[in-house]
Amino acid sequence: MTVEYASEDIPINLSRLQFSKFLNVAAVAVFAFDYCLTFSSEVEYVWGTKWEVSRIVFTLSRYLPFVSSSLTCYDALVNVRCGGFILALDAMYSASVIFAEGILILRTYALWGRSKRILFLLLFLAVAFIAGAEVTSLKFKIVLPGDSTSSYQFYPSMCAYRSSRNAAFQYAFLVAYEIILQSMSSWRKFRTYRALRSRTLNTLYWDGIMYMWWIILLSGGNMAVMAAAPIPYIPALDTFVPFPCPRTSAVSHLRVVL
Repeated sequence: MTVEYASEDIPINLSRLQFSKFLNVAAVAVFAFDYCLTFSSEVEYVWGTKWEVSRIVFTLSRYLPFVSSSLTCYDALVNVRCGGFILALDAMYSASVIFAEGILILRTYALWGRSKRILFLLLFLAVAFIAGAEVTSLKFKIVLPGDSTSSYQFYPSMCAYRSSRNAAFQYAFLVAYEIILQSMSSWRKFRTYRALRSRTLNTLYWDGIMYMWWIILLSGGNMAVMAAAPIPYIPALDTFVPFPCPRTSAVSHLRVVL
């Protein structure tokens, strides 16, 4: 949908859009630095181990975001509007989020004693929440009063998910699912393992707490930006979405438990 340009708003919206693009590019440097800090731990704890489910999920969640962020930076520089590139970028974002959530699911599954029922429950909830998010984003529409007069141009909603405010519904379901995972993990830790003195369990839990709240914070931030910020700020946190910043030591202990 194309909106009419108001000449007095163009410099403001261009400045906001430039800030969004600069933030995405700067985020790549931040996460590259974080990768360098944790690379030695990855070599120590992960490299040389068998390619089991936990290592596959970890590897994909750690390295796939670099592909997504590179595509985002290219989009910020070239400003690709639609077509195969944007569809590929959206697919990479979705895959990055899925594998990041996979780490949380495996962590909860491990804390619950590798219960198949818990695993099936978590997977069922994941599918149900994905379906609910898609249906909600199609049935309802978020439009703020200033959107119709903004000089920023929306891309078609089927072209790029980040161009529509309706993506806030998807992040809302994502945050709700992550809170459920965190609640299940916390309940299990303090209900069942309160008196257990285990360094592995404590590392798995407390590193997992940091990891999960980081993801919840990013998801909540994206939801708020999508729902309430001026239109040019919508893509501001794109690069932060696929980067879960997993702690390598936590994943290594997760593999031990699994």
